[in-house]
Amino acid sequence: MTAQPAETAESSPGAGASAVPVRTWIWPILLVMCASGVSQGFVRFTFSFVLPDMTEDVLGSYSVAGLLSGANLGAYLVGVLAMTLLATRFESTRLLKTGLALIVLGLLVIAVAPWTWLLFAGMALAGLCSAAVWIPVPSIVAVHAPQHIRGLGFGLVTAGIGISIALTGPAVTLVQRVFGEGEWRQVWGLTGLVSVVVLVLQLLFLKPVGTHADEPRPVRRPLGSLLPGAWTLLLSYFLYGASFALFTNYFIAALQQDMDFGLADATGVFSLVGLASTFGGVVGGRLSDRIGRRATLVAFLLIIALPPLVVPLHWHGGVYAAAVLYGLLMTGIGTVLVAYVSDRLGPREISAAFGATTLSLSIAQFLAPPLGGRLADVTGSFDLTFYAAAATAILSGIVAVFLPGARTRKGHRL
Repeated sequence: MTAQPAETAESSPGAGASAVPVRTWIWPILLVMCASGVSQGFVRFTFSFVLPDMTEDVLGSYSVAGLLSGANLGAYLVGVLAMTLLATRFESTRLLKTGLALIVLGLLVIAVAPWTWLLFAGMALAGLCSAAVWIPVPSIVAVHAPQHIRGLGFGLVTAGIGISIALTGPAVTLVQRVFGEGEWRQVWGLTGLVSVVVLVLQLLFLKPVGTHADEPRPVRRPLGSLLPGAWTLLLSYFLYGASFALFTNYFIAALQQDMDFGLADATGVFSLVGLASTFGGVVGGRLSDRIGRRATLVAFLLIIALPPLVVPLHWHGGVYAAAVLYGLLMTGIGTVLVAYVSDRLGPREISAAFGATTLSLSIAQFLAPPLGGRLADVTGSFDLTFYAAAATAILSGIVAVFLPGARTRKGHRL
């Protein structure tokens, strides 16, 4: 049998488009978008908005603040590992709903915790269970979104993260106007209440995707044989995770301490990160549908090294542009990565493989915040912390150059 010439996915971008009406896939995607906003938005970024106030009120130093962030991300790391091993055994939407319910509990614990150890417990619970929401997401999206617009589908899901970040900034300002400067518990309480609404929507309207009976049961294989170029991808994503954790955890604090921004201005800048990231996933996903996953990923990883430099360079005029650029690239990178993995694998395998790649990101996010906080405490500024964020992003992009092109399950290359 002669081999057929490889047809690029872009050669027929509209193939099958008319066969799948938008209404058949958009609503479940939007529901999952809301869930991702809670698990990857509220759980991961609310702390960045209230970090200075929590540090002054109960934590005492940025080193301890880094440990609290590490508790959240370390628990998320454990959750990712568990989901990587167990996700294929459970129906995806059931995992998502269970994880979301426990996240609500964790957020409310943080809001009312009278002791520091309980604060750590609430952060850990929310982090642990955010993995149960996030890891099944690619599998759910892969069931609903057609192949030719899957990048767009993942982009819409990650838009939920940006929306939650964009809303948190104004929420912090409003809460502190009502309850007084430095109040942070009410912020966590508000995110918990919004998360309750999101949970109710999932319970009422997100239908089970089944157990993928039409897919062959995956044979357990080493990650390297399951996903070509996996170790290169893991290293690149690890380095990006370190950069991401340093920037997002300390950007607001750095603006206040090193660049003389007020709280309202600093949170407003970070809200721009969220607002831009609402569109970044869609832009990145759609761009990767057209020019390829690898090319898009490399470009985004290299460019995202630029925004952190505004802090050590004390470039006040570039802060707002840096926030917008970072937001666009941040969710774009996550979207392209998920699309890269899903092009190769069936719905049953995606959660396990995506969990493995997310694991590398989570390890970096667990290790980086305490180191970044320690650098700030020792040097008295965030300059070295943000130089490190830029350097690790550049290294991540260089490593990504060596990723193989991803063959789709139909034999196309992206």
